[in-house]
Amino acid sequence: MSANHDSPSSTAAPRPGSSFRGSESNSGDHHAPSFRGRQTGRGRGRGRGARTGGPPGPKQGGANRGRSGSNGSATAAGQRPRVRASAKTNDTEADGDSNVDGGDSEDVEDGDVCFICADTVKFYAVGECDHRTCHVCNLRLRALFKSKACPYCKTDLESVIYTTNKESTFEELSSSPLDYSDESLNIKFDSKDAYDATMHTLQFNCPHTKCHYADSNGWSGLKDHVRKDHSKQFCELCLKHKMSFAHEHKLFTKAQLRVHYSRGDGTGFTGHPECQFCRTSFYDNDQLFDHCRKNHEQCFLCVRNGAGRQV
Repeated sequence: MSANHDSPSSTAAPRPGSSFRGSESNSGDHHAPSFRGRQTGRGRGRGRGARTGGPPGPKQGGANRGRSGSNGSATAAGQRPRVRASAKTNDTEADGDSNVDGGDSEDVEDGDVCFICADTVKFYAVGECDHRTCHVCNLRLRALFKSKACPYCKTDLESVIYTTNKESTFEELSSSPLDYSDESLNIKFDSKDAYDATMHTLQFNCPHTKCHYADSNGWSGLKDHVRKDHSKQFCELCLKHKMSFAHEHKLFTKAQLRVHYSRGDGTGFTGHPECQFCRTSFYDNDQLFDHCRKNHEQCFLCVRNGAGRQV
C-alpha cells in the first residue's frame, strides 16, 4: 500500500557536517509523538531571497562548492516541447508558515513551464540529452533523491548546467567557460545568479513566511530557532522521510501537530498511520506494512488474497 505522497519512501542518509538532503534519516520504524493518523504531502522547491542569521552553513545535498559557466545559441536537439504559462498559483500552508518564494501569483509573466512541477522556469537544468527541466526539480533529484537520471528519458547525467538560455544544447553551453560550479553535485552554472539561487536553496532556511533566518548548524540549530522564536516545531517523521528542502517543510503548534498526525492537512494527506499493536506512528502505509510484517503476526488468508497491504 502506498502513501499519498509524490516521492518514494526510500531515502539516503544525511551527509553529516557539510550538507543537507532534506530528510534526517532513513530508518524503518520511527517512534514519534503518540498521535494517530496517516501521511503524505508534497514539497515544491524554491528558495527565497537573502536571509540573515549567521554565516553560511551546511548545504542540503552537497558540499565542496567549487568555481570553475556561459551561453550558446542553437536549437536543442531532442528537446521536449515546452508549454507556455499565462498564470501561476502558489501553494499556501494552512497555518501560514510556508516560506517558498513564489512571487506574486497574479500578473505572472508568460514563460516556459517545467513539465515536472508546472512552475515557470527561472533557470533551466540541461544535461547531455538536452532535455530541460527547472533547476529546482533537477536539484531535488540530485541532492535529495540522489538520482542523476533525466526524468524524461532516464539518461544518466553525470553533469548538468543551470542556465537562463532557452535554446542552446549542452554541448554548446559546455564549450563556453563556466565560472561557477558545485563539485559535490556536479552542477555547473553560467551565471552568478543561478549559482547563488541554488546555494541558497540548499541552506537550512526557516520555513516561516516572515523569517529570513538560515542556520549554520543544520537541523539541530534550525529546530531550536523555530521553537524559541516561533513557538512551533517540525514533524519529525516528515523531516526524516519527506523529500523537501528545509524551507518547504511545515511548522506546527502542538495542537496542529496532533491534527497533522491523526487527520492530515485536507490536501490528500490523511495523517501518519499508527500501528494498532504497539502504538508507533510511521511516515506512510508502506512503512507500517513492513513493520507489521516483521514484528506482528499476519493472517495467511489475507496475505494469500493480496489484502496484506491494506493495513
